[in-house]
Amino acid sequence: MTTLIKHKRVEFSELFYDLVFVFAISKVTTLIDHLHNGILTWNSFLDFFMAVLVLTDSWMIQTVYTNRYGKNSLFNMVIMFIKMGLLLFIANMIGPDWQQYFHYLCWAIGTLTLTLFFQYLVEFFRKSTDDVNRESIKGFLWITGLGSLGVYLAALLPLPIYVRVYIFFASILLTFIMPIILLSKDKHYQVNLPHLIERISLLVIITFGEMIMELANFFTIENFSIYSVLYFIIMLSLFLFYFGQFDHAIDEKSDQKGLFLIYSHYPIFIGLMMMTVSIGFLQNPEVNRLFATSFSYIGFGLFQAAVLVNGPYNKHYLRYSKSYYCVQATLYLAALILSLIFASNPIIVVSITTILALAIATHFIYFYVTQNKKYSKSNWGFF
Repeated sequence: MTTLIKHKRVEFSELFYDLVFVFAISKVTTLIDHLHNGILTWNSFLDFFMAVLVLTDSWMIQTVYTNRYGKNSLFNMVIMFIKMGLLLFIANMIGPDWQQYFHYLCWAIGTLTLTLFFQYLVEFFRKSTDDVNRESIKGFLWITGLGSLGVYLAALLPLPIYVRVYIFFASILLTFIMPIILLSKDKHYQVNLPHLIERISLLVIITFGEMIMELANFFTIENFSIYSVLYFIIMLSLFLFYFGQFDHAIDEKSDQKGLFLIYSHYPIFIGLMMMTVSIGFLQNPEVNRLFATSFSYIGFGLFQAAVLVNGPYNKHYLRYSKSYYCVQATLYLAALILSLIFASNPIIVVSITTILALAIATHFIYFYVTQNKKYSKSNWGFF
């Protein structure tokens, strides 16, 4: 077994730590809300992608540490508070002009990763840590140690700025990729899956919160319109689709290591942020309509696909069949094609997207209710 089944409660300190990411996520989305000649440049999207990796990697590694070893000790709380300060500092440097703060950004991110290294180092030398756990911890020491070293080198080496940016990006990607290589081969690596699902879901809720902040602009006396209702339905449908999969369908007693769960959430975060920014794009008269529609649907597709690929880890009677996947794909492709055809008319595009969001959520609910009735399991009640 690679999963610690006993549920571990989410501590108040973890929830307090998450508050920093409310601000950080809002700053990350600003990287992709500036258009150039009606479209988003590749450089802007690359900056956005790397910022998501930096913040999410830090959050994930901290969460895995807390999941496996973390206690509400004074040491862990102090480290967490230091990280909160560093994250606020980093978040305020995130923006289109981030390269002018490159030196400070490297020192802050390097130190952020180094705090994780010290947390794992303390756990490694703790007397109560057995040899099996020490082997797993070695992997995280390599991940955090090399990650912080690479970012520090990007700040220190006397090289042209573009070379140091490449070193910086390479270090971030290394921190992202190394867990797949090291932990997938570790037979003794364990996680508390219910706690991990709950923690990741909370970060998704925070990302939905950014979407709510964008939607709030449509819920004023001056701006309330049919768009307000349609966007709200889209958001609710996406939430139900996600909530159904990760709160009801997924098997918390499965023997997965949690790696797939973690990495499949990166496109969920990116997709939700892309859809959030697209709300503003579709209302911008200067935007390239074809680009805005495509951008919105790429985000939608990333979110939908990333939720669906977790189907094999569902309870046995709630695993999706090929026909289920085909229906989901057909709904998405039909909506995409229609929206691209009518890309010049934003109200039609938003209406089609609303129907798509409602359709995939309804399809899941119908599947869930039918399967529960078939296997005589507890069901969602109307009351």
